[in-house]
Order: sequence, then structure tokens, then C-alpha cells
Amino acid sequence: MKQTKLTIADIARKGGVSKATVSRVLNNRPYVEKATRNKVLAIIEETGFVPHHSATSLAGGKTNILGLLVPSLANPYSLTVIQGVAEKVAGKNLDLMLYTTGLSEKNQKKFLERLSKNAVDGLIVLLPRESTNFESELFSSDLPLVLIDHRSINADLPSIAVTNEKGGFDATEYLISLGHTKIGFIAGLLAFGCSVERLDGYKKGLEKYNLPFCEEYVVEGDFTEASGYRGAKELMLLPTPPTALFCSNDDMAIGAMQALEEMGKRIPGDVSIIGFDDSPRASLAFPRLTTIRQPLYQMGESAANLVVDLINGKSVAKKCIVLKTELIVRDSCAELSKVKK
Repeated sequence: MKQTKLTIADIARKGGVSKATVSRVLNNRPYVEKATRNKVLAIIEETGFVPHHSATSLAGGKTNILGLLVPSLANPYSLTVIQGVAEKVAGKNLDLMLYTTGLSEKNQKKFLERLSKNAVDGLIVLLPRESTNFESELFSSDLPLVLIDHRSINADLPSIAVTNEKGGFDATEYLISLGHTKIGFIAGLLAFGCSVERLDGYKKGLEKYNLPFCEEYVVEGDFTEASGYRGAKELMLLPTPPTALFCSNDDMAIGAMQALEEMGKRIPGDVSIIGFDDSPRASLAFPRLTTIRQPLYQMGESAANLVVDLINGKSVAKKCIVLKTELIVRDSCAELSKVKK
């Protein structure tokens, strides 16, 4: 009876690992734990398995496809990062496969199941919400993985970050330099690392100038215009409303501007407002929005460069690349002395 030739799938089944893991062991690629590598090598030796070159490529990391996971396509933030990734990848003989999961655990589980079928060579993840289980599953997938704007529970995971805290500080300090001492803050979802960092920057700005931190001046939004609108209404209805608002992204700032306009408040004549991101909408708003610029396109480019190096087995000098934010002054802020009482 003719003996059936073993495949990578057979070795993976015997070892209780993915086909990608077997292929990485065969190709001496990184991101395989020592114990797992030794187990796979032992099975290969025991069975006398001889891999076919093309099968190794197909099974393991030679799909020439890069995965990009984003929470949503409904905001300019994600779209600009995607553009940076796509244009950089286009010159590297890789196709880009885009995934969206939102914040749904069910969708995240489906994504992980698809990932286990070796659909991509590497993965870039733009998922700022803290999700210990999801991140752990991603890390155990053995794929070259790069996170964008995410405070990882695993310091070894390569990532692209920005100076969120400094951006929050710079926005607050700028408003204080204009004479504002009552500054409201509309935060993004505080389950997101970037939101916490921007809030920390806001607090440190107040602290530097000996201004009190008032809980009532902080409301939590969800990065949408609607939440910025609601947050501005809530803050402006306080007995002592703020004279300036700092919003954790531009969409919320634009929603806040709509609320202020409805309430008969002039910007910046009555209330100054500053955003975060410098999305395309910021320069098109009226008045043009002062904001903190994130280098979104460069974040995408840097992530693409890093993950391609990892796919090719190169060692990376920096596990975390931090890009700088920048204050962009336009027309939505004014000196307090010029505000009509």
C-alpha cells in the first residue's frame, strides 16, 4: 500500500499549531516561541517530513497579502492612515486586504478565525480600544504584527504611536496662553488609550499653570459629531460655563461648533474651540478649526515599512516608533480679553 505523502497541514495537526507556524519554523522565521519551534522540529524529524518549496510558501507567509484591520471606515482618521499604508505597500509587491470589525467582539472572533487560515503575510492593526483577549489572540497568531496608536499590554509588540499626551498639553497650554482659565474637555471614549493620554495632557497643562482640574468640565464622548454636540450643550449649560473647549478629535469639535451656533454663541467671539487630528474637515470648517495635527499619513507609511521588514525577517531597531503631534493655529480661538462678556 502506497504511503500518503505528509503535508504541512499534517505536521500542523500533529503539533496542534497553525500551518503558518510550521512554515515559519521551516523557513527559520521569527515570532515562534522556542518550545513551539522545538516541538515542530521534533515532529518533522520523527515523521521524516520533506517540505515542498511551493507548498511552504503557500502555507506560511508567502501570500503576498498584507492585512490592515481598522475599527471603521466612517471617519477621516482611518481613511488617511489607510492611504499612507496603501501607497507605501503598492511599491513593495504586496496586495492590501482591508478588514473592519468595529468594536464587536463577535466580529473580532470571526476575524481571528479567518486569520487562522493563513490569509495574510502580516498585519497592521488600527484598534485603539484596550482589548486584552483580542490582543493576546493576535499576538499568538505568529504573524508579523504592528499596532497603530495603541497602548499595548505587551511591550514587545511593534507599534506606531504619537505624542498624544503632549498634544493634549499643547492644546491646553495654547488656550491658557490666550487667557482662558475655564477650559472644558470633551474626551473620546476613555476605553481608548489615546483618549486617556490626551486627558492626561489636559490635566498636566492645567497643573503647570496652577489651574484646578474640575470634573464637571470633562465629559466623555465617542469621537462622533453627535457626541461633541451633546458634550458642548452639557458644558455650556453649567452655572459657570467654560470659555474654551478642547475636543479629543476634530469630528467632536465640529459637532461642538454646531451646538454653540445653535445656542447663539460666536466662535471664537464667545467661546474658543480646539480639536485634535487635523483631518481634512478642520481646514474646511467655519471658522477654520485650530487643532492638534497627528501625522496620520506618516503613521500609515511607518507601519507599512515596519511590518514589511518583519515579514522579510529583518530585525527592527525600535519596537515603538513615536511620531510628533503639532499645534495648528487657525481661526477658532481668540484671546479671552477680546471675548464679549
